[in-house]
Amino acid sequence: MPDCVEKKHTSPINEVSELSDFDREKVDPELVCKGHWNCKDNDGSKVLVCHDMEGGYRDDKFVGGTDNPDFYNFYHWAQIDIFVYFSHHLVTIPPLMWIETAHKNGVKVLGTFITEWDHGAKNCLTMFGSVQSSIHFAKKLAEIALTYNFDGWLINIENVLTVDGVENIQVFLQYLTQEMKESNPHSSIIWYDAVTNEGKLEWQDSVTDLNSCFFRCCDGIFLNYTWKDWKLELTLELCIDKPLDVFVGIDVFARGCIGKFECHISTEKITDYGFSIALFATAWCYEQTKPDFPSFIKHNNRFWNLLQPTCSPKPLSLTQDEKYVTEFNFGFGKKAYRYGFLLSLKLWFNLSKQDVPFINFINDDNLSTSINDVQAFESSTCLQVDFLEGTSYDNLICLDMSRRKGGEMILVCKSLNDSKLKDLKMLVTEKNGIQHSLHQEQNMFIGGNHWRRITFPLNDALNIKWIGLKFEKKRQIVLLGQLSC
Repeated sequence: MPDCVEKKHTSPINEVSELSDFDREKVDPELVCKGHWNCKDNDGSKVLVCHDMEGGYRDDKFVGGTDNPDFYNFYHWAQIDIFVYFSHHLVTIPPLMWIETAHKNGVKVLGTFITEWDHGAKNCLTMFGSVQSSIHFAKKLAEIALTYNFDGWLINIENVLTVDGVENIQVFLQYLTQEMKESNPHSSIIWYDAVTNEGKLEWQDSVTDLNSCFFRCCDGIFLNYTWKDWKLELTLELCIDKPLDVFVGIDVFARGCIGKFECHISTEKITDYGFSIALFATAWCYEQTKPDFPSFIKHNNRFWNLLQPTCSPKPLSLTQDEKYVTEFNFGFGKKAYRYGFLLSLKLWFNLSKQDVPFINFINDDNLSTSINDVQAFESSTCLQVDFLEGTSYDNLICLDMSRRKGGEMILVCKSLNDSKLKDLKMLVTEKNGIQHSLHQEQNMFIGGNHWRRITFPLNDALNIKWIGLKFEKKRQIVLLGQLSC
């Protein structure tokens, strides 16, 4: 564990009394996400990631991050719509860096409210013993989300309930959903499939008459992982009017379902029925490979590439007046660079510093894409593209932006083959599938260590979906340090 003594950090709430007494005026402003954000549009099946790793609140809980560059990293934001920070504390408040980074990419962030087993049953008696108490705790959860500026809750009740408890939790859900919507129209309250309308702890793995009452009180339901095809068919019959609000669960560890590197088999079935996807514990790649961080990056990219057919990239849309810049900062590093010059050998990790677009990481006989943490133009990382046998990489970076005629695309890059990159062309594919080959206007040195600034003028107005690269010659290794337009 890195040296994080005295650093400010986000903490969960473990006691009912602590939740009841929550006072937003006592929250340190440095733990609060500032500013507004734009929720990206997605009319189809949504993708929810429920992040459960090693109990939560590790290096990621600290404001400003830590000095551990090998900690778990997530940068596939364009492939998801909702991020849930999960732990087994009563109230899991998402750490600041997760909220900031998700919002930067148009992704909702949810905390977790959970009660479990005998202790959870006692807590439920206290919180949901009356209508007034249920409303009180709904107000407190809404207040916490508003204070920290995140977007809702996963409600996970995994213990038996009394008859009154069943009724009052529905009041709680309705009030919490309404309260959240008043302050945040993009908010989501999602119910986890565990208890029934009879108060029994019986996972249904589908929407049934036993759990639909809870679903009707909020924005969505997260189904348990041990579903079968016939249960999805039953769910569709009951939810024909709102199938996209049903998040069908997949345990990435493959506990009771098809998971690991075969998760795409499950996601294909889910989307065939028109439901949304809920991936639980996607840090599986990290937990299986640690402490070998390079292996994690490789396995993680493979995992998300396999999901692309059903979890396709949907980056945040930018208007033609919004400038775009990425320095391929992945939120960690072992060195610090400025304009290509080495500033320090500082080790660091902070997801809030990420500015990464969706990158189509490919590794085959023709192309290889990887994160380079040895060299950089700005910050500590860059994107390395190895053109092995092929000469073009059509779908390298996915964006969603319109650009006027007369503008320009600027790429800061360098060759590891001592090339001046004079034969490099930029490929731009529009949303309608039309591809344009952009030719260089300027190619000049910038900063230190042989980085080059290459300008590609836009001779037409473009609605950009993909950016790629093309060489006339084979066998090029190129580092991408900055892209702006």
